[in-house]
Amino acid sequence: MSSKHLSTKSLLELLDLFERSRQPLADVDGQVLRGVPGWDLSRITSMPPKARDAWLERVGYAGSFPAPCRDEHVPVELEEDDDPARYRYRCPESFRLRFVDAVDVAVYAVRPAILLGTVADLLDIPQAIRKGIESPAIDGVLWHLGKARIGLAHTEVWFVRGLAQSVDDVFRHLHSPTLPDQGLILTSGQPLPEFIRPPRNYRFAAVGDVLVDYVPTPTVDVDLLHRTLATPADGTLRPVLPVHFDEYTHTLTIRSKSNRPWVIKGERQAAAVRYMYEQAVNDRWLLSAGEILAAAYSDKKAARSQRMQNLFSGNIHWEDYIDNPEKGKYRFRLD
Repeated sequence: MSSKHLSTKSLLELLDLFERSRQPLADVDGQVLRGVPGWDLSRITSMPPKARDAWLERVGYAGSFPAPCRDEHVPVELEEDDDPARYRYRCPESFRLRFVDAVDVAVYAVRPAILLGTVADLLDIPQAIRKGIESPAIDGVLWHLGKARIGLAHTEVWFVRGLAQSVDDVFRHLHSPTLPDQGLILTSGQPLPEFIRPPRNYRFAAVGDVLVDYVPTPTVDVDLLHRTLATPADGTLRPVLPVHFDEYTHTLTIRSKSNRPWVIKGERQAAAVRYMYEQAVNDRWLLSAGEILAAAYSDKKAARSQRMQNLFSGNIHWEDYIDNPEKGKYRFRLD
């Protein structure tokens, strides 16, 4: 089943199941299984069993079961029965032999390749560069989905499960010098807590948080992903503004002319526009030329441009994006 035949609600439930599929459970022989027991499935997902089966695999049977006892449930040991369709246990209340259907004590795990392939589909990642889905970077924890176009840039995208339990291993992997300095890490659980600084220029986002919640079929809010990538390392998500500056690609996008983004070539020019954008985030839109030029030449006190026209000399389009409403004052041209 592809994302085209999946509802947003069902995908959110599958992501929850995928996250929970790392929980350990012992079988009747004491071997560790990782997955979700059948008695929990109906509580976690409303998907009908037939639709659910396309996404799940049975990895074994639990060795214990929460049996009803008065007004609560008590864990009891399970034993195999002569009838393979059921397991037996001693009632904790009457000590009589009781039976439970095998399907209710079966342990299920979401198939990683199918779910991660669906997430890759939502990001339009080409099939040819999805090799990391079949070969996890950290077994059962971290997968490289490939490169996705987010804004004007192609960004490396990873997927992590059980981040809270594996954060040290994930960070260690992302610090590898063989990996690019930046990328997007999607999670099936909670994103990185705000008080933890992400490694290098990597940014984290929960898939559940970046799905558009008001449409019936799964759709990713790419603009939100774009803003997440541009978020400072302190985790403060920048607000939605009529203008956006991508500090990695040095691209200015004004919503009223989003079909004509401005890719800024010079480092000084990019520093000036970055400063104007940072001030706009703080609701300071009209700035003096001197303030902007000081930011562009923060490392130089002499031999620097004294006028905005000099700073942007050679760039014939800058006045399409930057307005000069009064002498010595500049702001973004939003119309």
